[in-house]
Order: sequence, then structure tokens, then C-alpha cells
Amino acid sequence: MTAAVDSVGPSADHAEPAGHFRPSVLRPEAEAPLPLWPITGMIALTPLWFILGLAGFTWVIFAAPMAASLVRRRGIVVPKGFGWWIVFLAAAAVSVFSIDSVPRLSGWLLRYGYYVAATITLLYVLNGRKGLPAWSVIRSFTWLWIATVVGGYLAFFVGDLSFLAPMGYVIPGALRENDLINTLVTPSFADLQDIIGFPVPRPKAPFPYTNSWGSMLGLLTPFGLMALNEPRVGFSKTVIKVTLAASVVPAVISLNRGLWLSLGVGLIYAAFRFGVAGGSRAVRNSILVAVFFVVSIVVTPLSGIIMSRLDNGHSDGDRTELILDAIEGTMERPVFGWGAPRPNDRNLPSVGTHGQIWFVMFSHGFVGAIGYIGALLSLAWRTRRQPTVTGMWAHIVIIVGLIQLPYYLHVPHQLFTMMAAAALALRLQSDVS
Repeated sequence: MTAAVDSVGPSADHAEPAGHFRPSVLRPEAEAPLPLWPITGMIALTPLWFILGLAGFTWVIFAAPMAASLVRRRGIVVPKGFGWWIVFLAAAAVSVFSIDSVPRLSGWLLRYGYYVAATITLLYVLNGRKGLPAWSVIRSFTWLWIATVVGGYLAFFVGDLSFLAPMGYVIPGALRENDLINTLVTPSFADLQDIIGFPVPRPKAPFPYTNSWGSMLGLLTPFGLMALNEPRVGFSKTVIKVTLAASVVPAVISLNRGLWLSLGVGLIYAAFRFGVAGGSRAVRNSILVAVFFVVSIVVTPLSGIIMSRLDNGHSDGDRTELILDAIEGTMERPVFGWGAPRPNDRNLPSVGTHGQIWFVMFSHGFVGAIGYIGALLSLAWRTRRQPTVTGMWAHIVIIVGLIQLPYYLHVPHQLFTMMAAAALALRLQSDVS
């Protein structure tokens, strides 16, 4: 492997109209093109895998042919600061010694498979300028973004319908004793919850949890804005604008305050960065998107739902208790961690399941948490100097993910989205340092 280097020439990834930032990418590659189909199958077909009960496993499955393609290459570029991620992988591997049951071992193996597969995804997209143009990766994530918005509306029509997917009939019953695996093979379109005084269908599809849906909508919306800026992605501006407008209703009905916070901060950050860079058109578009969301909420009954949600933070106390339990548990096993979330004795969700930072700390110890957070901060810092509007939106995906650390998990879907975005941002950046 070789470290990521400064770009040395014009890009085949991206061509901006006059007045936009000028893009550059990493050095030219002499290897055969990397195939596109694993990325397309992994990302764009997520709704299909959701119905089949495979959505939690395909990330690992499609990483196998990616790894095979990378192994055949002579020089693999890795981002600077990659050592932080290696520290995390090592700490997560060592935490297996804290696993004490077969169901927990199955969950640990699946999660560690996610970490390794996300690593492969990062390297695959980063090294894939030949055969894997930036617009093709953006297109796959844009499809998933549209599917996420559609899934939000399906919650209104089919409610909390759930079913045992085909994959559920295949895996051994012992594996289904693990909560994560059982959830993955029992898809549901919504959770019907009475949080604000009346039942609300909180969207889930095509993801396993309502929080996953909210987290992913926040991470995927920048890809829709990338598609709006890049004609080669293949979506008309009308389709993107309609989807943006349509996303407001399920985003509010989801009652995901973390979505509102992370996406709101992401848009404010985008407007600031574009303003500093002198991209007046990008600033205008960012402000228009933010204003549209605000106006759409204020002039409709959606504003009442938001105020009711903010006034009914019934889960805040439970979250605080879970965070304190996670910290206390980590102090008991600061090096190895507990390997996986553990049940508590107060009829609350398992300790370590409400926020990636608490999950990593509790499951993989302080070293694992330092490596994980260090890796994301390093990627955010090293992708901050973007010469293109598209690259800046890719960088903002990482920022949104960092904001979500305290209250959303990153596995399985979010981590892959962030890694792919980081790789795109590195490729579209002129100074990879």
C-alpha cells in the first residue's frame, strides 16, 4: 500500500461548468479498471435486499469481490491518517475475548465484518478512478436516497407491517436469538409510536430501525445535492428537486430530532464553507434548500408536530441512563470492552445501542473509541479543502456523520456511506494531505 498523494493532473471524474471550483484527483493508475457492479449492487439495490432480509449482509458479501480486485493491484493508495482506523480495527478484534455466548459471537462477527467491509469500500472507491467514476458512485447513493424518501411514505400506507423475509427461513434459529440479526431478517416499514400524544408511523424502510432511517436521510441528502450539481449522474434537476421537497414530510413525521439537528448543522456548515470559498451559486443553493425546509414546516401543520416532539422528550432520561451505563461499563473493562451491547436490569434497550460513540466505547474499550473517532476526524480534516462543489458535499457527509456520533449507530449502512463519501472527497480534492 502507498499513502495518498497530492493530485497531479486533470480529473476524468468531474467536469464543472465555468465559474465552479476546478477539480483534481489522485495520480493516474496503470492498473485495469475496477468493476462498478459491486458498488451498484451494494448500494443501489438496498431496497431489494431489504425485502429479502439480506440488507444487513450484502455490505459484507459485496466487499468480497472488491477485496479480490484490490488484491490484484500493485499499488493501493490509502488516505493519510489511516493508522487511526487500524488502531480501531485492532481494538475491535481484541474485544472478541469478552464475548460469552453464541448469539453475541454471531453479532460480533457480523459487526466486525461491517468494519472490514467498510474499510474495503473506502479503499475501493479511493482507488477506483478507472472504471469507477465519481458520478457512478453518486448515482448509486442518489438511488438509495430516493428509495429512502419513498420508504418514508410507505410508512403512511402500510404502517408497522412486518414479515419474516426469505433470509429468515434460511439462517439457523440459534443465530436469530441475536437481536440485531433477528431485526435484519424481519423487515418492517414503520414503528407505530405514541410520542407526541397520538400514534405516529415512524419510517424505517429500507433500513432496520427508525433511527437508521433518520440517520441515513441526513447522510444521503448531500448525495442528492451532488446529483443536482453533476449532470452525468443521470437524474434530471426536476426529479432531484421534487424528491427534496417530498422528503420534508417523512423527515418531520419520523420525529428524529437527530436528523433535524445533523442535517440542519450540515446545511449551515455548507453555506459557510461555500461562502468562504466564494462559490456564490453554491451558497445560494444551500440557503434556498434550508429556507425551503423551514418555510415548508412553518406554513404547514408539520410545525405543530415538531413543537410537540421537542416538548415531549420522553426518551431523554432513558438515553442519559444508557450513556451513564455505557461509561460505567467501559470503566470496568477499559481495554477490551464488552465485545457487544449487554442488557440492563431496568427494562431499557441494551447498553451501547444508542449512539455510535457509546457503542464503540462500551464494546471495544477506550482504545477502540479513540481509534474510531480519530479516523473520522482525520478524514474530515483531510477532506476540508475541496476544489469542487461535489467534493464539498461529499465532505459534508462526514460532518453530518460526526454530528450523529452521540445518538445514532453507524452500522451497518451509515459507516459505508461515510467511507464512500470520504473516498470521493479525497479523489476530488487537489490537496490530499
